Amino acid sequence: MGTREKKDRQLAQTSAGELIAYQQTELRVDILPPPDDMQKYELIHPGITKIILDTYTLQVNHRIEIESVVIKGDNKRANRGQIISAALAFLCIVLGGFLTYLDKNVAGLSMIFGSLGTLLTAFYGAAILRKIERTQKDEKSR
Repeated sequence: MGTREKKDRQLAQTSAGELIAYQQTELRVDILPPPDDMQKYELIHPGITKIILDTYTLQVNHRIEIESVVIKGDNKRANRGQIISAALAFLCIVLGGFLTYLDKNVAGLSMIFGSLGTLLTAFYGAAILRKIERTQKDEKSR
């Protein structure tokens, strides 16, 4: 997460140019406090900087670990689905061949070509969807 900072200054002056009020507002959005604030915290409570940085490191490592578990789980599910799909398609092709052998040509050939068509559609459809997602992510990051 990057640092976002907004500073706003407001001056109130009399018609003669005399300054009667001054307000300064600063907004920072960041995970860690700025170095100047860390130094001030360290003066108030020695060792707090190490505690804050250690906590930040633990939090980042925890997030990375969770993302790793999620990605590995998604990959396992995807691989399992591909294996099951391949097994079902192979079974349908074998059954289609068997039906063709029994002179049930229409049923057998439609089963074979239907299975192959479904596999090709799923494979190329997923590839096209991934390409579209990558393109959208590239456009958003610009």
